[in-house]
Amino acid sequence: MIILIGFPKSGTTSFQTMFEKLGYNSIHWKCSEGYIGRIIKRNKENGRPLLTGLSDKYNCITEMNVCISKKYCYWPQIVDYKQLYQENPDALFILNKRDPMKIHSSFQRWGNYDKRLYKYNSELLDECSESGFIRLIPKHYSDVEEFFGSLEEGKCKFVSYDIEKDSIEKLKPYMDLGDFTVLPHENVNKNRVVYHNNMNPNNIRRPLPARMQLNFL
Repeated sequence: MIILIGFPKSGTTSFQTMFEKLGYNSIHWKCSEGYIGRIIKRNKENGRPLLTGLSDKYNCITEMNVCISKKYCYWPQIVDYKQLYQENPDALFILNKRDPMKIHSSFQRWGNYDKRLYKYNSELLDECSESGFIRLIPKHYSDVEEFFGSLEEGKCKFVSYDIEKDSIEKLKPYMDLGDFTVLPHENVNKNRVVYHNNMNPNNIRRPLPARMQLNFL
């Protein structure tokens, strides 16, 4: 089992493409049974192992959060990563990382994802704002790395992988990468990164690109 526990807009679709081409039965965000985050939340509420109904059918999850409405809003990779490990100690956990400011910019341009996070999962942030968002990401990275780093050596399979800096070779000890020499580059948004509130050290300000409009049923 391979489980990604980073944020959306951090190479999840790229990993999904690669794993599918490598022959994994991989799921991303949703599957035939429904939204992955919703399934995990229901399992937790009913005292079942978190991946009940998933781990017997799929061997890779590249994105497990859902955040589209008050009913469908859950982030297992943030709130349940310890339990996911405890229930799946033989799984490979990949913390897919990316620059927090770039993630925030991508969230803004993906159906106002940042605003949906503030609206439906405000409990995850210390402040529902750009700065609160920027603080959430490195905190999650640090928490996850500290947890897996505290485990006895050899007791877990964990890779902290920066999609912009790390070589795919970092994954080779854990899987056969076939002909892949680089991570595929999927869901590329050609708009330039946007920084606000002087968070960019160079104080660069750019106009926001047009928002992608998503309609949820």
